[in-house]
Amino acid sequence: MTKEPTPAIDRSIYPMPMFVNLVVRDLEATERLYALAGFVKLATIPGPDGPVLLHLRRMRHQDLLVTQGEPTSGSATTSFASGEADLAAVAAALRGAGAAVDGPTDTPWFTTDVRLTDPDGNTIVLTAPRMADQEQARAWVEGGGVEGDFVVDPTA
Repeated sequence: MTKEPTPAIDRSIYPMPMFVNLVVRDLEATERLYALAGFVKLATIPGPDGPVLLHLRRMRHQDLLVTQGEPTSGSATTSFASGEADLAAVAAALRGAGAAVDGPTDTPWFTTDVRLTDPDGNTIVLTAPRMADQEQARAWVEGGGVEGDFVVDPTA
């Protein structure tokens, strides 16, 4: 597990190759909760009765567009690379705020994950490679532990 803080948030506006839309009951509460997982408010789209959309970002290409409405519980599960974040500290901060959190948990595919389920039933997974196990992971992939049409990056 890594121990360094997440790098500074890239606040530039760029064409996002991927983002997640979340529908939530309370924009302000959602913003506070996701801040504990390292997300910052990048932008707000105002409406006649208050904000209609929050753009939250954790790292470059890790964007959440959050709108207020009636959510469908469990409608979104998304995983984000955790970067240098200390996942145990993130999990503790989220638990301290009363959030539903699982982990940190080691997976069979050589990552450590923290799973946050927000009050609207959306699930965000922060995931990090287990660096101590990278030689074992490479041997597992090269030895047929994973099937598919892919190439293993020799520099990774």
